[in-house]
Amino acid sequence: MRKVAVLILLICAQLLIGFEISGNPENWLFEDFIGFDEVGDCTSRTGDISSVFIHPETEKLFLRITFDDMYSHKSKIDNFANENMQIMLIISENGKELFKEKFDTNKLSGQKQAFAFLRTPSYNLVEFSIDWLHSKENLSFEIQIMNNLETVDSFTSDVNRNFRGGNCAFVHHGNQGLTYTEVFYGQNPQETSGFDEILEVHQATDIPGNFHMSGTLMPAAEWHNPEFNDWLENGVDDGYVSMLTSALGQHIMPFVQNDMNDWSVAVECDMVEYRYGYTPKVAWIPERVWLSPENYPDAGVVDWLGNNWEQHGVEAVILDDWPHCSGHDNKKIHWMNNGVGVNLRVIPIDNEFVGKMHYDADGAKNHISSTGQYGITVYGTDWEVAAEMNEHHDGFFLDNYESVMWYCYDNYPAINVWKLDEALNNPDFNGSGIDVQNGTYGLCGGENGYGGSNNSWYTQWASAISHSDYHTPQWNYGTVWNDTYNNLMSAPNNSLSQLAWYTLMINLHETGWHTSGDVADWEHRYSSHIKNANVYAAASRWQNGDYTETTGCYLDDIDHDGIDELVIHNDNAFFVFEEIGGKANWIFYKDEFDGGYSVVGSDVSYYPETDGDYNENSSYNHFAALSDVSQNMQHSIYDISVEQSSGNIVRATFSQQGVSKTIQLERDKKYLNVTYDFLGESGYVKSGWTPDLLDIIWSGKSHLQRMWGDDGSYCGQRNSANGATIALVLGDGGASHNGEFEGTLVKGDEIFGENIFNLRLFAGYTSPPYDANYNKVIELDELALEVFDDIVPQLNENALKVGANKIQLIFNESVQNIENIANYELQNFVENYSILDIIISHNRKVILILDQELALAENGNIVVSNVTDLQGNPLDPAFNSAELIEIIQPHLVGSMNNWAPSNHDYDLILNNNGVWEITLDLEIGEHQYKIIESDSWNGNDWPANNQIIDLNLPSLIEIKANCGVWPILKNGDEFVTHFNPVVVGDFISEVGGINWNPEDLTGEMLDEDGDGIYEWQVLVPTGTWGFKVVLNRDWEQDTEGNAGNYSFSSDGISTTIFSYDMEQNLTSTSAENSIIFGDVDGNGEVQAMDASLALQKVVELIAFESWQIIVADVDGNGEIQAFDASLILQFVVGIIDHFPIDE
Repeated sequence: MRKVAVLILLICAQLLIGFEISGNPENWLFEDFIGFDEVGDCTSRTGDISSVFIHPETEKLFLRITFDDMYSHKSKIDNFANENMQIMLIISENGKELFKEKFDTNKLSGQKQAFAFLRTPSYNLVEFSIDWLHSKENLSFEIQIMNNLETVDSFTSDVNRNFRGGNCAFVHHGNQGLTYTEVFYGQNPQETSGFDEILEVHQATDIPGNFHMSGTLMPAAEWHNPEFNDWLENGVDDGYVSMLTSALGQHIMPFVQNDMNDWSVAVECDMVEYRYGYTPKVAWIPERVWLSPENYPDAGVVDWLGNNWEQHGVEAVILDDWPHCSGHDNKKIHWMNNGVGVNLRVIPIDNEFVGKMHYDADGAKNHISSTGQYGITVYGTDWEVAAEMNEHHDGFFLDNYESVMWYCYDNYPAINVWKLDEALNNPDFNGSGIDVQNGTYGLCGGENGYGGSNNSWYTQWASAISHSDYHTPQWNYGTVWNDTYNNLMSAPNNSLSQLAWYTLMINLHETGWHTSGDVADWEHRYSSHIKNANVYAAASRWQNGDYTETTGCYLDDIDHDGIDELVIHNDNAFFVFEEIGGKANWIFYKDEFDGGYSVVGSDVSYYPETDGDYNENSSYNHFAALSDVSQNMQHSIYDISVEQSSGNIVRATFSQQGVSKTIQLERDKKYLNVTYDFLGESGYVKSGWTPDLLDIIWSGKSHLQRMWGDDGSYCGQRNSANGATIALVLGDGGASHNGEFEGTLVKGDEIFGENIFNLRLFAGYTSPPYDANYNKVIELDELALEVFDDIVPQLNENALKVGANKIQLIFNESVQNIENIANYELQNFVENYSILDIIISHNRKVILILDQELALAENGNIVVSNVTDLQGNPLDPAFNSAELIEIIQPHLVGSMNNWAPSNHDYDLILNNNGVWEITLDLEIGEHQYKIIESDSWNGNDWPANNQIIDLNLPSLIEIKANCGVWPILKNGDEFVTHFNPVVVGDFISEVGGINWNPEDLTGEMLDEDGDGIYEWQVLVPTGTWGFKVVLNRDWEQDTEGNAGNYSFSSDGISTTIFSYDMEQNLTSTSAENSIIFGDVDGNGEVQAMDASLALQKVVELIAFESWQIIVADVDGNGEIQAFDASLILQFVVGIIDHFPIDE
């Protein structure tokens, strides 16, 4: 309870005419406010007074009481409605009672001859209109709130005045890496968390908030959730959003050079104004770390921050009341004394208020009401806290925040909530000149600096060895960032050097942050990529014309990590390949006006998966061009051979196990010629695109246009703002498109091809698209016509004896006409053999089955003719013959032969279905095995782990194997199983099993005809589902090939047939319409019982499953009716021979 002064002086000239109670709090003026009552002092669940207003009129007196808990804004419940609530109002003059009346306020209104009241729950408001013929001077008021006739709260006035109102401001600092984040809309359940919850309450109350979106979070939102940025922009227009600024990448500012700080502040200020149409005047200091050289804590300190703001329009910075403003009023806005010529204001965060906002909503409300006219209390912390994100999830901070917002809303105009840039201009809040003290907030180190112990977080980080450095000795992060900074300072100022600055400053994000006493893992992932800014700096020199050689191909440590990269460039395009993956991590081009564009590389995006130069296969935030994902060598070290380093044409070749690619660049061209050789296998290649990274940082996807030629002749992305284009031009070169992917600031394509194929990698300007879908451009159309496959197929020189009467041939790519026995001639054999049959797999592997067993030491030749590749290129006449050689038969090695690799007691036999097999007679117990393709432990054994057979009874066990395309060497395409394959997936629970459980046999497949193709048939509910085939009832052998899953769709009617071709490791699905209309009981026949069941369904005696609803609707009108039952019966007795739906 509290007593509040009331002294009302009637000055008729100042009175409003026609005032009335209307349920609108905005009718009341600040001059009408007479006092607050303490929130939280009510002894009942409802009836807590928060403020009181009096408005005098001629012969009228108006009274307003605002409650804190009459109405719940969150649940929209009127708490007075079901309570016996009364208000006793007593008005006195100099101790003489003039008015006393009790009002029943569970009702919404009431009226008597001399007074009336109106209760407006949605505003927590009760208003009174009283006929008043008495004096209006020296009045006092006593208000009692009663519930069930007991006083639960009261407000009493006396002659002391204290009604100056309350002032506050709310600051939310949003800061996440440049990547996808849940913070905008929350974690599950989304309705209880997320930045949107905070924005919603500000929008609903029209109460201004001061919001900061960091320079990494703004582009993250623009890419993934652009509507959130639009929401803030609309909030600016509507007046409830004030935007703050800061340093772009949220680096810890005192530890870097002044140039770096000045650049970061300038760019973020520009970005805020561009993005939201708001000119920011107030700045958030990253982690509120304010330090100065030569003043403790000063370890690692380079720059004092006070002179980095005003030149960019910033008038004030937000810091903590302790330690920064220690000894000064934390409810005033001060001036900074530090620094000559600096006129920067300092806004203290009231940390007591912050704590109350989180843990004591009533205390926060009372804290606001205590400020008076001449003070302002500022709430300021990470946006995630009140939004209940991450470690704050499932708390009560959001409920408390919303409660305080509605308190401010209900108690207007006694409570005023401020935009900070407007508060700067209110002289009532002016403080004094102060010397800002060094330090940060308490949890981050307080007066002992960043991390405590004299800035220990920075010094420990700066001395930590970079996870991506290979110098001898290795460089630490302090050396890396200083080297990068010095390199950038000597680079010309152009678009690509600006990207170098973005890369440096964003990867200094939260410089040196620690968790559990060590540099955070995520911090390492940022810091390890600071060095990538050097690539952009080098490209900026090329853009500037500083390279003496127009065309070049050479090895150079362009990113300063201690290992050479391959650089290949001409006067139009600049490519940088890493030896990791032999892939193009960076691609740039310049136009005729020397404008430079980055079209591959996204180093400003957060690295959630790697602290090296690797692709990220889950987030796709970083994915280089020409990444060889299958054969999966994208993270392997490639051999690089520079074959032509200068001249009109420059060329290099990258080689790894199972793949080789040659790149060639001609003077004046805007593309690389690329030739892939997957050494007889299928190859899959992914490439990530960022057409004009600088524009994408600012504009998100809004300027991106999909490039897609007829029949997939080219694929890529174009930036409509400037024509920057990056694309793979496939033409008829032998490769085809296989899919798309997307990460942060990255869109990408996957292609595939067989063995050897050609393509072009284009980087340059293209004219605007000419088609209605904005997919096609003239320049890429013309290039696609120039790309074709002129590579002739070849036969491997070795023919393998894979069985007593079986010979295997292998071509280096998919070929045609290989099923014709007449195309094979056996020469120089000792005996005369005839070819009885041919087994074909993989479109290039041929097994000839002879009419008799091959003689010992047989070594003839097989000559092939009339065979072409899929483009019609004939077989190379120099490689059309193969010589028969003996091989080491693939065999078992395991517990049954004491793991002796040279023991051949358990050789596999190649069946006529192309599957290798052996049958074991095993005793009770555990048996282990692997397959080996040599006689020693030289890496040719598989799978990686021992396969286990555990028997409770003596058993005959069949082991079946796919020994790969080349069964004399482990290539990673081998598979083995001693169980039937099993289908697993996310639909198995729908058909009676357990989802994604390799030991669940619901999806067990069978090879009933012995052709090596296993099948399982099942009716799956309507939908799109994921699945894969597992072998040996575990996850070890990846039949999909890229650790992914297959998908299929079901209409809920047709049976889905899953097939697994063991010989080729091919998984497929097909649908078979097995439905019989009218067969309601599913027994395969239409009978009288089916008509009876349909009729029972019509009268709701029984329920149908989804498939029964389909088959019973024989007239096809979408409903089951008596007519359907009649039709079924007519069909049974022969009156009709088909149903209407059959037509």
